[in-house]
Order: sequence, then C-alpha cells, then structure tokens
Amino acid sequence: MRFGIAARLGIILALSGMLAAGVTAFQAYRASKDLLIDSAREELLTSTRVLARRITQVREDISRTLLALARHPAARTALESGDPQAATRLAMLFALPMEANRAYFQIRLIGADHNGLELVRLDRDEDALVRVSGDALQEKGHYPYVFDTLALAAGEVYMSRVGINRERGSHAALGQPAVQLATPVADAAGRLRGVVVVSMDLNGVFALLAADLPPDFRLYLANSAGDYLLHPDPARTFGFDKGRRVRVQDEFHAMQAVIDGQADEALIESSSGEHAREPLVAAFMAAQAQVRTEEGHFILGLARPRATVLAELDPLRGMMLQIVAGMSLAGILVAAMLARAITHPIEVLGAAVQNFASADDTPALPVERRDEIGALARRFVELRTQIGQQMAELEYRRSELEHLARHDPLTGLPNRALFDDRMAVALAAARRDNGRLALLFVDVDHFKPINDSLGHAFGDRVLEGVAARIRDSIRESDTAARIGGDEFVVLLPGIPSADDAERVARKIREAIDEPFIIDGRELAVSVSMGIALFPDDGVDAAALAHHADAAMYRDKAASRPATRA
Repeated sequence: MRFGIAARLGIILALSGMLAAGVTAFQAYRASKDLLIDSAREELLTSTRVLARRITQVREDISRTLLALARHPAARTALESGDPQAATRLAMLFALPMEANRAYFQIRLIGADHNGLELVRLDRDEDALVRVSGDALQEKGHYPYVFDTLALAAGEVYMSRVGINRERGSHAALGQPAVQLATPVADAAGRLRGVVVVSMDLNGVFALLAADLPPDFRLYLANSAGDYLLHPDPARTFGFDKGRRVRVQDEFHAMQAVIDGQADEALIESSSGEHAREPLVAAFMAAQAQVRTEEGHFILGLARPRATVLAELDPLRGMMLQIVAGMSLAGILVAAMLARAITHPIEVLGAAVQNFASADDTPALPVERRDEIGALARRFVELRTQIGQQMAELEYRRSELEHLARHDPLTGLPNRALFDDRMAVALAAARRDNGRLALLFVDVDHFKPINDSLGHAFGDRVLEGVAARIRDSIRESDTAARIGGDEFVVLLPGIPSADDAERVARKIREAIDEPFIIDGRELAVSVSMGIALFPDDGVDAAALAHHADAAMYRDKAASRPATRA
C-alpha cells in the first residue's frame, strides 16, 4: 500500500498534533504542580509566622501575669515578714490565672534565703487546685529557675529549658513536658528577696495553638540544638530526656543551616529517607525566645503531605486529557486540509505552552474558531484561568492570615503587634519633626459583672460597640487598638497640645456614655481613661504607656474625666 503526500503529511500532522498535545499536558501539569507546591510552602511559612506570633503573645501574657504577681504587695509582705495572711492572699491571687488557664501547672513564691525555700505554692492536681504548705514546701535554690532568676534585674523574666518535669511532688506536672518562667521580687529598697515561678504545660499550650490548624497540617517544635519538643509522633519527642537524640536536622537535612544560624527560615520538599513513601512539603523558622533563657531560640515548623497538596490538581487532570484528545483529533481532521491551516495553530499553542505561567506573553489563541483547534484553545484558556483563580485564592488566604495576625478578631481593630508597629513609626516621625503625639489608655468600667450577669456573647457585643464608638470618635490618621479583654489604646499622632488630646478623650467618653441598645436591652457603659503626651511624659513607648496606664487607674479610682500622667 502506497502512501501519497497527503497521507504522509496527514500522518505527520497527526503525530505532530499528538506530540503538541502531550507537550502541552506535560508542561501544564508540571507548571501547575510547581505552582501548587510553591504556593503550599509559602502558605505553610505564613502560617508558621502567624503561629510564632501567637506563641509570642502567649509568652507575653504569662510574663505580664508573672510581673503583676511579683509586684503585688502581698508577695513582698510574704517574703519580708512571713505573714500567713499575706501568704493566703497571695495564694488566692495565684488561683486566678490558674483557674482561667489550664495550661498553668504550678505557681510558686520562692524566697532567696533558706536555700530557696518555697513560701507560697499552688499546684494543679487534675481538675483541682492544691495549696502546698508546711513540711511539704521544698528547697529549690539549686534549680536554675531560682538562682538564674535572682541574677536578673527586677522586671526581667527568665525561661528555663524545656524538658520533662522530674520535681518530686509536683502533682499534675510530674512527668509532663513543662517549662518554667520566673521573675525576681524586690523589696522597697530594690533588694531581690525571692522569685515568682510559673510552670507551664507545654502540650496544653500547643494543643490550644494548633486547634485552628487544618487537620492535615503537622506541627513541629525543636530546641536550638534541634531536639524535638513537639512532633506528630509523640514517641520522638524529648529524646534527650530518654538517653537518645531525635533531631529535626536528622529528619529534614536542609534544617542544618537553620540550626547553625546560617538561615532564619527554610522551605522544604522532603521526598527521601523516611519521607520516601510519603513526601512532605514543610516550612520551618527560627523563633527567638525574647527572654533570658539558655535555650537561645526554638525551631517551629509546619508540614503537609505532598499528596494532599497535589490532590488539588485532580480536577485538572481530566481537562488535560480532554485537551490531549482534542488536539489529537484536531490534528487528524485538519491533516486532510492544507498544511498551513494546521501549522499556524500548532505554532501558537507551542508558544502558549512555552509561556504557560505568563498570560501577558502568550500570543492570542484562536478561541473564535468553531473547530477542534478553537475548542483546544478555549480549553487551554480555561485551564490557565483555573490555575490563575487558584493562585488568587491562595494569595487571598495568605492576605487573610496576615490580617488575622495583626487585627483583633472580635472588634476588627489593630492588635498589640500592629499597634506597636504604628507607635514606633509615629514616635520616629515625632522625634524627626520635633512633633507631638498622645497616647490614650481606655478601660471599660465594671466589664466583668456585665460578662458574669449577661453572658460572654453579650459582653462581646458591648466590646464591639465600644470599639465602633472609639473608631468613630477619632481621625483617620489616628489608630485605635484592642490590647486586652476590655482594654483599648488610642494613638493620636501630630496632636498639637494637651488640650486637643483631652478634647478627643472627652469626645470618646461622651460617645461611650450614650446608652447601648443590645438585643432590646438598654445598657449604660462608662470608661476610665488616661493620657500621656510625647515628649512631656516620656520619649519612648514604654514610658508613655506607663504614664497613660497610671493616669487611667487614677481616673478609675476618682471617677473623673481623663487626666494626664
């Protein structure tokens, strides 16, 4: 059987069409896979950063609790006089954070004298709080969280190494992963007389932090040497406490650069060694402890199975097969026609494959044609559009995570982290231009009775209303933020004078004094306020916050309009 030119040309064109279809499918699949994996790694890194910020917030909350307990008069009295009533009052204070947060294993007041004898101690024993007293109190002066903390200045916080708690008689904390945070207690003369120590349940803290993660996310935590403190397989944690080393750099070899301090972050696609059967896409970062500790820094990471990531390509595989079939059919049908009729579309499609990831550089495809080539071009555009939509959705998710990390989820106001950033920028501008700014502390009066009597959902509505009225009472250039349960701060950059700041404070107070109507119930809400001015009351954020806080408490005590510190 003899093949003529047309037959041979038809065969060549048909084979060329099938080859073009295969190249298109392969390039599209490879480009989609690479984009999805890159996007998944970036999403994991963003989630890891958000989680690190949450860990920092938890540590800051614990530090604030420690400092508040250490500065309470009952702590000083219990250390200086050994007054049993003062010790009882302090034990009642210790119970408040432990009842509010089940991650607290233990809070203690330890004296600097008598080999670090425990003076006040409250332990968690399953669901109950136990006050340890008498002969059961122990000497702890040989522990680093005592003698290292006593070497700090008043107001500083020490964090111990993370490990399994082996202290005798520690109730629920015994044998559990724990970390101790401590701060010194000074007398009126500034002499360090003891320390307040909080023992935290590490598993409890990270169970709360990981609660919002998607179910296929895997959470890792290691110390600065790479030893696992948290791992999807609990048997691999705290190996150093069991006489063996189980380290992150042994499982993820690319982590050695982070362990050695040569990099702060690592994006990993692990498909060898123990991950050969189930490859992982992972992101790790080194998070500084930001307190006095021997740990240096921690390694925090999230991972997802690569198969889960690539499962998003499943809907596209069928479309790619259709594209291959359509291109092959178009090549066979058009092979009986002029060679030029098929050559040009193939060239256009080849150029489209070459620039698959960039729509701007792709030549116009023949989507208006009513034959197989036109159908192929339209399906190619649909494929590229779907991938673009997926990329846009991933970008939206990243943006949403960034927004959640810097804004209060209830009121929508900036949180402490974002407020601190804007405060730093405003202070720098004020110093540069010899300008002024004002800092307002706003605290809702008697908010706890509202929560207790009307419920937390009602209290949340009140906080949303207070936030809305504060936001409506200030300029667009000002910043209002929620920094605690019922605590708000307002930054007024470029404020001309103290009178202007007080005018804004009165405006906020008058707005909040208007009755709230919530679910048909009328409720009167008042606030206490304090003002600090730069540079009159301080030249840095800490000094301004101290003055504003002091003024707010004077206002709360006197029930009069906001005053300057």
